Amino acid sequence: MLPDSPLQRRSAVDPSVGDERLLVSDETLVLRNYDSETTHEVTVEFHNADDEIAFQRTYTLTPQAVTSIQTRLPRAVYHVDVRVDGADSSSADCLVGSAPSETALVEVGNGLVSVAEGVA
Repeated sequence: MLPDSPLQRRSAVDPSVGDERLLVSDETLVLRNYDSETTHEVTVEFHNADDEIAFQRTYTLTPQAVTSIQTRLPRAVYHVDVRVDGADSSSADCLVGSAPSETALVEVGNGLVSVAEGVA
């Protein structure tokens, strides 16, 4: 059996996308909480070029947590919106793909939230 490729073709058409595309199966979202004592609830939305929600989840980040997520989205630029604890928010356009530079990075801590493209 061959090892999994970072790009895998769908075996069938996915109605949520409307056609057959290459999927990214590597980490496409990384969440970091720099606070040492505070847990945060982080809601993340990826909007596609048509401004439709392609991915939406809420995560609980414990103090000092780093979480990597596989979103299984087609490689593309997404507008990433983030809301922390229902109040603070940030957004950025991020290329999501299979390389470390093609990752949405969300960082929270010290009362701030940021969204950036790529993992340093």
